[in-house]
Amino acid sequence: MRSNPVLRTLIVDDSVVFRSFMRRCLTDIDHVEVVGTASNGEMALRQIVKLKPDLLVLDMEMPVMHGLDVLNALQTDAPQTKVIVVSGETESNAERTLEALSAGACDFILKPNASCADAQGELTKRLARCSRMAQSVSQVVGGQNRSPKTQSVRFKRPLSFKPDIIAIGSSTGGPAALSQVISALPAGMLLPIVIVQHMPKLFIYSLASRLDKESALICKVAEDGMELQQGHVYLAPGEIHMEVVRQNMKLFAKLIDGAKLHHCKPAVDRTFYSLADLAPTVKTLAVVLTGMGVDGADGAKQINEGRGHVIVQDKASSSVWGMPGATVKVGAAHDVLPLNKIADALRQMASKGGKDATA
Repeated sequence: MRSNPVLRTLIVDDSVVFRSFMRRCLTDIDHVEVVGTASNGEMALRQIVKLKPDLLVLDMEMPVMHGLDVLNALQTDAPQTKVIVVSGETESNAERTLEALSAGACDFILKPNASCADAQGELTKRLARCSRMAQSVSQVVGGQNRSPKTQSVRFKRPLSFKPDIIAIGSSTGGPAALSQVISALPAGMLLPIVIVQHMPKLFIYSLASRLDKESALICKVAEDGMELQQGHVYLAPGEIHMEVVRQNMKLFAKLIDGAKLHHCKPAVDRTFYSLADLAPTVKTLAVVLTGMGVDGADGAKQINEGRGHVIVQDKASSSVWGMPGATVKVGAAHDVLPLNKIADALRQMASKGGKDATA
């Protein structure tokens, strides 16, 4: 491993103008070296064999071979190459991007809007954030932790804990993690589930639709004032915060337009804070899944202090152990579990709950 690792990066996009723009953005990032470009998927695969890049910045919509086909080919031909997907903010692109994330892409960025005053600056910031995440993943895979053992870690547990609601927070790597957890839950879940995933608005609707098809539960995007019913999953819309409030012995979603928290909107902490405020009358089972940053850690701590229960995804199964790791660091976690054990834990704990919010 290099002492000062630099991500050798290949740009793949059918637009010569956007390739040039992307090169300028990436050149401004210290830990990135652009080693080449490709105008379509077939050319990209030839360049990958020749240049052996660490990172691929990949457009989804291209002639000859689509980005998703390239990504699928990489799983066999160059699994060590990490991929950041470049997507337009349309419904069809949102669906393809979710497929790409499920197929192994590390993260995605949106093509900048023409109305953005500092398109290059904004895209550079996003690329820097995504590439650092890809860099950390590459270092783990290339080092001694290629096949780490995953162990369940259990800390203090509230006695006879009976949850009234499940709240899940996730970010980078979240769509695939959510798919695995939600699809494994039974239709007879006795609790409502609320989810905050850091994604733009259109992508949240695509994610909700995908989860609804994969799951025995009813999955939808939350609306302001919507009652939270058992056996239903409610995703916070993009670009607005979601809180949970109690009225007339029932729980409802409340959407609030406000400043970003931890550079995020919606923020996991805003949802967790609202649930902590309802304790101990409403007992929350909080889950912090894979994601970059610290969003959710402080809110999970408040839920813990309010006699709730907190589960976090373990490091080995997380794409990025930022949010889960921060939750453990502040002492909020009761259980640290591999991703494939979390649905079982939720099923077992939910079977104890389901009581009215006023119980």
